[in-house]
Amino acid sequence: MNTTMVEQLRTQLEELDFQFLPNSIETFLHEESQKERPLIESLTSMLDLEICQKRQRSAKTRLKISRLPQVKRLEDFDTERMEGVSRKQIKELASLSFIARKDNVVFMGPSGLGKTHLLLGLCHKACMEGYTSYFLTCMELVDQLSKARQQGRFRNKIKALCKPHLLAIDEIGYHNLSHEEAQMFFQLVADRYEKGSMVLTTNKSFGQWSELMGEQAVATATLDRLLHHSHVYILKGDSYRLKNRIKNGLVPRNNN
Repeated sequence: MNTTMVEQLRTQLEELDFQFLPNSIETFLHEESQKERPLIESLTSMLDLEICQKRQRSAKTRLKISRLPQVKRLEDFDTERMEGVSRKQIKELASLSFIARKDNVVFMGPSGLGKTHLLLGLCHKACMEGYTSYFLTCMELVDQLSKARQQGRFRNKIKALCKPHLLAIDEIGYHNLSHEEAQMFFQLVADRYEKGSMVLTTNKSFGQWSELMGEQAVATATLDRLLHHSHVYILKGDSYRLKNRIKNGLVPRNNN
C-alpha cells in the first residue's frame, strides 16, 4: 500500500469534512484489497461508512437536546398486561407517520400503566429517525412559560417550543392550572396546531379538563385544536408498579 497516497487521501477526506473515514481509511483500503469487486461498490461502501457514522452522531445530538430523562423503546413495551393499545397500534405509531401528518398522540389513563414509557419511546424513535423532539412535564412547561412571560420573552419561548418536530408533554392533570397557566398552555397548543406534532400523557378524561384548566371555554378551545388531528389511546389495567409491590409482598393483596 502506497503510504504517500494514503496520506494524501486522508488529507482530502479531512478537507471534505469527513469525520470517520480519515481515521479508518487505511483499514478500509486494506480490507478492500482482499476483495474482488468493482470500484463503484468499494466507493459506495466507503461512503456508507461515513454516512452511517454521521447519522449516529446526529441522532446522539438530537437525543441530547430532547431532554429525555431516560431511554425507553417502544419494542420493550408490554401490551399483554393492559387494554387500550395493541402491538399493531404501537407498530403504526413507530412508523412515525403521524409526525409527517402533524397529528397529535394522547395517552390517557391512571398512573402505572406505561404512558410515559410510550411517550419516551416515541421521542427516542423520532430522534433516531431524523426528527427533533423535546420533552417536558406539564409543570416544567408552565414554569418555563411563566418565567418567559415575566421576563418579556413569552413569544420567543412559544416559538422555540414550536420548532421541534415532536413536542412531548408528560403528566398533564396531576396539578390543576391557574387561569394564566391555562391561557399559556392554550397558546402553545394553538400555535403548534397543524404545524407540528405533540404527544401527551394525562390521567384526566377530557371531560375533566374544564376543572384542570379552570374554565370550560379555555378547555374547549384547547381540546378543539388538540384533538382535531389526533390519536387517542385510553389505557386500562393494573399498575405495573403496584403489581410488582404486591408480588414482592410490600402491598397487601386485595382478595375482594
